[in-house]
Amino acid sequence: MMTRLRMHLHMALLSLRQTPGFVAAVVATLAITLACFFVVMSLFSSYFVAPLNVEQESRLVIVEQDNIYPDYNSPGFQSFQSVLHWYETQTSFSRQALVNSGEDVISNLPGEPRIAITYASDGYFELFRVPLALGQHMSRQQRVQEPLDEVLISYDFWQRYYGGDDNVIGQTLVKLDKHYRIVGVVAKNYQDPYMFNRGDNQLWFKFSADARYFNDDNPSAWWNLFRGMKLVGVLKPGATKASTEAELYQNIQEIKAQWKEEFDELDDLKPIVTPFRQAELGDNDDLAIMLLAGVTGLVLIALLNVSNLFIARAVAKHKTLALQAVLGAKRKTLFASILSETFVLMAFAVTIALFIAAWGVKLFKWVSSGHLPLVHTVGIDITVVSSALILCILLALLFAWITSRLINFKQLRSQVQSSGKGAVSQVSMRTVKWMIAIQLFLATSLVITATMVLHKSVETLQRPLGSRVDNIYQVMVFIEKNRDELSKRYDDLQKFLHAAEQIPGVKAVAHGQSPVDRGKRASTITDMSGKGSIFIPQTWVGQDYFEFTGLKIIEGRNFSEAAIRGEKHEFLVTKAVNDLLKPEGSLIGEKFYSFDPDNPVEVVGITENFNHPKFYDEDLGRHLWWPAQPYGFAIMIEMQPGQQLQRETVFQAMQQVSNRAGIWTFKSLEEQYAAITHLDKVTLMLCTALGIFTLLLAGIGIYGVLSYNLRLRRYELGMRMALGAKRKLLYRQLIKDTIMPLVAAFLLALGVSLGGYILFQQSVMLWLSLNPLWLLFVSAAIIVFALASVIWPMRQLIHDKPMAALKQQ
Repeated sequence: MMTRLRMHLHMALLSLRQTPGFVAAVVATLAITLACFFVVMSLFSSYFVAPLNVEQESRLVIVEQDNIYPDYNSPGFQSFQSVLHWYETQTSFSRQALVNSGEDVISNLPGEPRIAITYASDGYFELFRVPLALGQHMSRQQRVQEPLDEVLISYDFWQRYYGGDDNVIGQTLVKLDKHYRIVGVVAKNYQDPYMFNRGDNQLWFKFSADARYFNDDNPSAWWNLFRGMKLVGVLKPGATKASTEAELYQNIQEIKAQWKEEFDELDDLKPIVTPFRQAELGDNDDLAIMLLAGVTGLVLIALLNVSNLFIARAVAKHKTLALQAVLGAKRKTLFASILSETFVLMAFAVTIALFIAAWGVKLFKWVSSGHLPLVHTVGIDITVVSSALILCILLALLFAWITSRLINFKQLRSQVQSSGKGAVSQVSMRTVKWMIAIQLFLATSLVITATMVLHKSVETLQRPLGSRVDNIYQVMVFIEKNRDELSKRYDDLQKFLHAAEQIPGVKAVAHGQSPVDRGKRASTITDMSGKGSIFIPQTWVGQDYFEFTGLKIIEGRNFSEAAIRGEKHEFLVTKAVNDLLKPEGSLIGEKFYSFDPDNPVEVVGITENFNHPKFYDEDLGRHLWWPAQPYGFAIMIEMQPGQQLQRETVFQAMQQVSNRAGIWTFKSLEEQYAAITHLDKVTLMLCTALGIFTLLLAGIGIYGVLSYNLRLRRYELGMRMALGAKRKLLYRQLIKDTIMPLVAAFLLALGVSLGGYILFQQSVMLWLSLNPLWLLFVSAAIIVFALASVIWPMRQLIHDKPMAALKQQ
């Protein structure tokens, strides 16, 4: 058995060496398309198949808060009080943990950097299997509120600030004047879940170290909500999502008087229990499914192309098979020799595809890290390798079957005496029609879908942002233990602005924060009749912000200086807010309640919209502009062209004003905008490449199928031409044979693509956008491309002399 197998493989290799062009075409076509398939399959496996490195994944859930207002819901934002109450009263979880993400300044490190932090109770480190490279885990607490002066640091943090020194254990970090002892270094390969600071946390404190709530002066109120705060738990046997939500809802209703007292805008407050994998993926699972569908279509087009190559190969192969038949080979043996060739080809193609995919996965992780969840888990895993092996076998059988279907085994022995006539079956015109129709259907569906994705990206990138970002930096300065009056803080603000102007290379300086950020802050406003708005993004800015960023005030006026000093209560809104709250009029002069229930704020101006690239579909340009009173010192700095600003430079400049000054925020708006639009730019390039590659692949396939079919019809067409048939008549006949299936395929693909978009619009609106003009242009391009692929082989044949066609027979 093994001897016979080795013999067949050896003969297959010898045979394939005689046709290097055929081998190169098959292997290259399949290797490239299968490599794309394997890269996407690795993402799909990470999202839906591969187990996550967490405890009891099938029963691990995330608890969030659904805030129910009179006119709308705001799910996914939690208060400290609600999650703490659920943590202490629930009976549905066998294990649980409280988690919140944030950032804070570590004041005893050079430059006092602001570091991403995870605050977590004891169970977190077990539930997410946090490994250590050095030291030990933090001590366990008797109660979650119990203070603990210990901290874990990340591997990168260890290398950056301590040079990988093993003596880091026992050293201290200072946060808000409190000293925390380093007890362990988290392993290099560990990454927090994406839902917590996009998995980029560098320090791990106990939940009780979060000073936003655990402080004596001003603990966070019920109405202060945090997206990054979660309750994580493992459901007990018998507990379900519904039963857990029912229990937690009952528990929170028991203290309704507490949250209604502080948060009276709420009609109700309900828990949301979500499986961990679903919560971690968010809307990105739709992206993985769309990508898999796209590359599957690409692979199918490639398979049709390769099928055509095997059809042409059968014509040359039948002579070798005929000789084997004359020498006594049976049909089973002949099929085995065909299968050996197809298996060798598929093995080569799949092996090369896996090699390319391994590098493709590295490229994908480099491009997507920090932008998509679970990217660090993507790899050529057992699911991908198993898929590759199965594909190798199935494709080998498929192409062997296609070849064998074209070989008339019963007439092989007699074909030596009959010059091969009848030994190879012609592909029927019906099969040709199906092949070209399927190719155009797949290509049209893929290109139209890619066009909708492309339009969404272009729309995002070309939409006016509402702020200049080039060479602009955002700095937030703070003064440690600052208890000065607002008037004194205002004077300090002027000094900080002046100090920023003196930095070499500075072109301009303005007061205020920028909403160009990967996150957002939002709040509601309530009109004088008591009707509240939906959550609207907000930013605190100065008088010079609008001129500095280029955002125009289209109605009304700017803040007064008195508003910045806290002496008047004013704010501005974007046009989208005006259209939402008063669609047929102007909000100028209207008053609303916001943070201070005793002092309503007046709308004094309406600006152009601020269109955040990431949140536009949700907010539609709505934004609130509050006067940036100097409780913190927000400064925007524009540098001269070619000049860069460093955090340490700003820190030293601010220290000249006050030796207690620190830098809370330092970021380049240009880099922030690039990060926000990163996936859109990548999508733009990928969709353009995919569309072009798909059309080329389909065009080559249609051309190849028709060329082969027309070569087989040369005698028929030659006879017609010899008998006086005009070229116009031949064109009409050939077009009749091919155009109808192409038209049907195009219309079907158009209907499926548009129907799918309309049917699943809510699910795909983050990724797809339909533009009729773009659709018309792309449809015309597809039609022209398909016609060219059809007419070109016809033209080549019809321009040959009739007798030359007859001589082929």
